[in-house]
Amino acid sequence: MKHPAFGVSAGAAFLLAAAALLAAPAASRAAAPAAPLAPVDAASGVPAGALPTIPLAEVQRGQRGYGLSVFSGTEPERFDVEVIGIMRNVSPDVSYILARLTGKGLEKSGVAGGMSGSPVFLDGRLAGAVAFSWPFTNEAIAGITPIGSMRQLSGLKPIAVSPPPPSINLSDILTGHLPKDLIATQFSRLLPRFADGAAPAVQWTASGFGEKSQGMLRQVLGSVSSSGKATPGTVSDDLTPGKAVDVVLMDGDFQLAANGTVTDRYGDQVLAFGHPFLGLGPVRVPMATAEVVTVLSNANSSFKISNSGKIVGAFEQDRKTGIQGRIGAEAPMIPMVLRVKSERPREYKMRLAALPDFVPLLVGSGVVAGLEAASYTTGSQSLDMTARLGLHGYGDLVVRQSFDGNTAVSEASSFLLAIVSYISQNPLEKVDVESVEVDLAQTDQPVFANLVGANASRTVVRPGDRVMLNLDFVPYRGDRFRHSMPLDLPGDLPAGRYSLLVGDGASVDAARLSLEPAEPVSFPQALELLRSFHSRRDLIVLGVYSGAGLSVAGEAMPRLPGSVRSLWGAAASGSAVALRSAVVQEKREAMDVPIQGLVRIDLDVRRREPVAGEDQGAGAAENDVASKDKGRV
Repeated sequence: MKHPAFGVSAGAAFLLAAAALLAAPAASRAAAPAAPLAPVDAASGVPAGALPTIPLAEVQRGQRGYGLSVFSGTEPERFDVEVIGIMRNVSPDVSYILARLTGKGLEKSGVAGGMSGSPVFLDGRLAGAVAFSWPFTNEAIAGITPIGSMRQLSGLKPIAVSPPPPSINLSDILTGHLPKDLIATQFSRLLPRFADGAAPAVQWTASGFGEKSQGMLRQVLGSVSSSGKATPGTVSDDLTPGKAVDVVLMDGDFQLAANGTVTDRYGDQVLAFGHPFLGLGPVRVPMATAEVVTVLSNANSSFKISNSGKIVGAFEQDRKTGIQGRIGAEAPMIPMVLRVKSERPREYKMRLAALPDFVPLLVGSGVVAGLEAASYTTGSQSLDMTARLGLHGYGDLVVRQSFDGNTAVSEASSFLLAIVSYISQNPLEKVDVESVEVDLAQTDQPVFANLVGANASRTVVRPGDRVMLNLDFVPYRGDRFRHSMPLDLPGDLPAGRYSLLVGDGASVDAARLSLEPAEPVSFPQALELLRSFHSRRDLIVLGVYSGAGLSVAGEAMPRLPGSVRSLWGAAASGSAVALRSAVVQEKREAMDVPIQGLVRIDLDVRRREPVAGEDQGAGAAENDVASKDKGRV
């Protein structure tokens, strides 16, 4: 028979908080004062006065004992435990006690979500923590993590860990090649995986999330219960074995947390869960008290319905055998403000756990939850988004984009998730996101206009001429209209074909990247590229003609003399990429509605006198951007 084993996928990426919260007392000041450190026993390394423990070698089949967990309210209650056997060396240095749990209705409910970490005592000594069980079973059979393995977590140092590489490339964001299920895929990283169908006895809780957003959570996390805020003063700040505890990912108008049980407490040290939370190793994530409303029996997997208390410390280790934290410790959180302008404007304030792997997910989910709470997230609509990300050491990054149609909400949240993911997990430099502000303007139907054709007032031109571009648009359920745009040509254009790429900002950005591919080699370069993104409300014209150049170390260098290109080629550094076209002109004009489409207009440039070294037969960049001569790309 296969034994259950943990396997948490390394993850990448939600965020929140409010301007008002900045003036409020910090979580550390609101937390209970740290318990004084007890003298340490030199032999065991555990503070004197800690609960006595029973070693795994003394645990026997048939041994009986009891466990502690909260089933209603805030005080732990006893349930009965009978040892079935030992699952030894399920993985290196990891064994589990298998036990049958009875009493407190467990015969009917089975092991309930939220019992993770419930301490188990055998022969009056602490044996370990309830960690996992199996759904659809007729008995409450649980895997118990030995306390000896869990107490080792207190000796680990909370070192900094580098985030994984971003799951989204910068070029994917620019070209709009984002997976449609990006948010759901990110959410799946929140669930520890077990073999043999076993499931962790942790319970995810959410508050403020609507039917769509909470359904999205359930799709990948399984059981997600609605939660609320405990009445101030009703939940003690003192976390002791058997009491309910929350690991907080999001706090404020929207809340997302994992609810479990405290296993052990000595001095300011807290052990819980008996299994990984996210499997991130060293972490800094808020620890909060909680109260249990009731246990809801379910044929699949029963769970506790709980309310969150206040933040009293931080968890610092997230390992295979459990999580460890300290009362009074601080965990950084990122303030997020979401403003929705619709039929009834609303503002939401949140704080997000500053976990680089999951900040992007929290931000994207906050967008979906806010829209659902303020108005609606389904049906055909239009969204204009402005996001301001405060970056430590780099000021604000402001991005604007418009989205239309039935998938506007998912596209908007995925777009922002992708940008935050790249920043938080970029391979170039550690950059902290310090704040997030998102403004969304929503209308009840698409308002975009398709660019269906274009022409110039004349096609034979001279350098420095002014030409009028006539652009034809067809709006959503509207009448065709023409928009004219004057354009002054550069005075140093060579003779030959000169191509104008005209379209919405996003499409032109993607076209420019294909013409001048330049992978950033430093974060300032990446940030400059992000800041250059245009919105679909921007009408952009790029002037392009063929001209050999190079892309070197993230910088495009068009129109280079052959001698310079030869020097780079001889160096054979591998850092230079040949360019066949040069972008020599850009003009932007704001439109009243979002637009979609990209067209090319070809001009024939004739000079009164040739320019030295000029190729009179130079062609345009039609081979670099697939298009029709004067139609849509």
